Amino acid sequence: MNLFRFASPFWLLALAPTLLVGILDLLTRRKRQSATIFSTVSVLQGIPLSFAARIKKFMPTLFYLSVVAMIVALARPQMGAQETKISGNGVSIVMCVDKSGSMEARDFEINGKPVSRLKAVKKVFKDFVLGSNEFKGRPNDLVGLIAFGGFVDSICPLTLDHESLVALLDDVKTPTPIYDSRGVVIRTRVIDEESGTAIGDALAAAVERLKESQNKTKIVVLLSDGMQTAGVLAPEDGVKIAQAYGVKVYTIGVGSSEPVPFPSYLPNGDVVMSMQRMDFNPEALQMIAQATNGRYFFAGDSDSLKQVCEEIDRLEKTRFDAGVYAEYRDIYLPFAVFGIFCAVLYALLRATRMREFP
Repeated sequence: MNLFRFASPFWLLALAPTLLVGILDLLTRRKRQSATIFSTVSVLQGIPLSFAARIKKFMPTLFYLSVVAMIVALARPQMGAQETKISGNGVSIVMCVDKSGSMEARDFEINGKPVSRLKAVKKVFKDFVLGSNEFKGRPNDLVGLIAFGGFVDSICPLTLDHESLVALLDDVKTPTPIYDSRGVVIRTRVIDEESGTAIGDALAAAVERLKESQNKTKIVVLLSDGMQTAGVLAPEDGVKIAQAYGVKVYTIGVGSSEPVPFPSYLPNGDVVMSMQRMDFNPEALQMIAQATNGRYFFAGDSDSLKQVCEEIDRLEKTRFDAGVYAEYRDIYLPFAVFGIFCAVLYALLRATRMREFP
């Protein structure tokens, strides 16, 4: 079903005075007398009217047509395609994805190739939301996305448009150094701050997304290495906020206490791998899950994620209506072009062939 609307309808109010002026102009033109009076015009009655004389009476129409077209263009007409109203049974889920510096460690594998923790988390997220050979996905669940390092980014609100949600996750990156022309790292303070892990702040932001949801079951799936190194709120503060709004938190640990390959970025763009020990605190994730009646999982393989899906499937689901959506596009350009064309044509004719003398 195609929809039509004006994005700035108040401009249409200008049509009323335009119509009024046009009517008054028409009435006064009919009563207007010729500037030169002749005793008789019988000699001229047999002369056929020229083309210019025939179209001259349409000049006022051309003028007002240009004005009306420009007013309509200013009102920004738009066309939209209405989407179907979606109803279903599901839960509200906010995915909290850690993007701190430690998530760049290359201690995970995808198809036998070493990848960063963040890349592994992205695959986990995609399989969890969209489904895969092992997971059926969350087609009936409202899912939102929050990414956090030293700061919290609310990437996407609760939505059923999971394809767009996953596309937004693809743009989430870990902080990497930026070098100037001399090979010196710039914005080091910002990079250091972004490399932290603000679990408490992320949990509070996720609850803020969920508290207005109409679904009875509201959960947070927190994917992190579990070490709080930044932020204003401690994990315990985030837990209290989640408890206040009845939000369950399922935590997934993606870290390791053993030395892991970690990349270092050089000014020339090369990447050097070295074994480094990353902080990993699964106890914090276990505490968060236990205090909010959720569960803790270690994402060492796909089986742990399958357990998360099965656990969420057993939760109470609420029937919801996602509403009716319509995506609009502007179609004012043809009206604007037509209005300008009429105005220019009117001005040219008035200055040349249709010029009037008093």
